[in-house]
Amino acid sequence: MYNKVILIGRLTATPEMVKTASDRSFTRVTVAVNRRYKTQNGEREADFITVVVWGRLAETLASYASKGSLISLDGEIRTRKYDKDGQTHYVTEVLCSSFQLLESRAQRAVRENNPDNDLADLILEEELPF
Repeated sequence: MYNKVILIGRLTATPEMVKTASDRSFTRVTVAVNRRYKTQNGEREADFITVVVWGRLAETLASYASKGSLISLDGEIRTRKYDKDGQTHYVTEVLCSSFQLLESRAQRAVRENNPDNDLADLILEEELPF
């Protein structure tokens, strides 16, 4: 059996690192991943996927990423359930094992200074050299 997830999307908020009672670092972020095609109305829909990052990886993410950062991450899908007020709640999230920021600081500055650009339309359309 194999459980592997690869996502490319943008962070919906700046990651905030939290420490557990046993002093382990973690952060929980949401990644907006655009769907491949636009709707009949010409709008692009997105899925908002919860990602959990632990340890040094969480500390690095919190140090270098911010809201809107383009990120590639891989991990595995995890499910869990908990009871609250007599009801069972189910949660599905991605446990991140590695990530890579896909834009430089200069690119991020350009994006932040031009909020009107539709970044979803920035698709590589030229032929790749390989």
